[in-house]
Amino acid sequence: MIDMEAVDREIRAARAELADAGNVKGILSLPTRKRIWRAMLDPDDDELSYQHRIRLKIACIQHVHHLWYQAFPEDQRVEEMVALTQDLMDRRTTDIDQAQEDAESLLVGVIDDVNASATEVEPGVLKPDATKEASSFVADAASHAVFSACYRDPDMDLWEEFDDMVDDDELLPDTLESSYSCASAAASALNWQPLEQTDVPARRAFWTWYLNEAIPTTLTT
Repeated sequence: MIDMEAVDREIRAARAELADAGNVKGILSLPTRKRIWRAMLDPDDDELSYQHRIRLKIACIQHVHHLWYQAFPEDQRVEEMVALTQDLMDRRTTDIDQAQEDAESLLVGVIDDVNASATEVEPGVLKPDATKEASSFVADAASHAVFSACYRDPDMDLWEEFDDMVDDDELLPDTLESSYSCASAAASALNWQPLEQTDVPARRAFWTWYLNEAIPTTLTT
């Protein structure tokens, strides 16, 4: 059984972190999220814990999916990855190697699209299209959700070997967690990027939704 008092306690702590006056970028830190994920585990039901983990990722992707379409109208690649993630979770797809290949192909293709959109802003300096760059974070979230769904390990995102890391950006480029990529899509910036390049209200709104709606809904469905 999940200790809902522990979940609520960690969510309250996360809200306090998000509301702290010193948190000028509206970041919900990786250690704080990991404490929530640990509290969400059901010690008696690994499968349910796994399902909750993947459903939460899918909810995050769907919440920012509209940002993908701003750059790639009518492009169904992210939607296809969400469907693949669901199929893996429900065991309708069991070809793990093919699923991982499809997820990697999505990310490589989108990165190529972003790079192709770059324009020279000064001699030798290329700047990607901002809308496509933000949308690429949605693709990143969808790609990593597929990889996570391939492993029916409820502890996968807890990364005990990385417990000393305090910022998602330390996990670049291969092990970012989907909620962080989605928050970055909302903010049009990763945590390391300067404040003036970041939509802080949008990032804070995403994390507020994550705490107040996404997690409680995931745990009750």
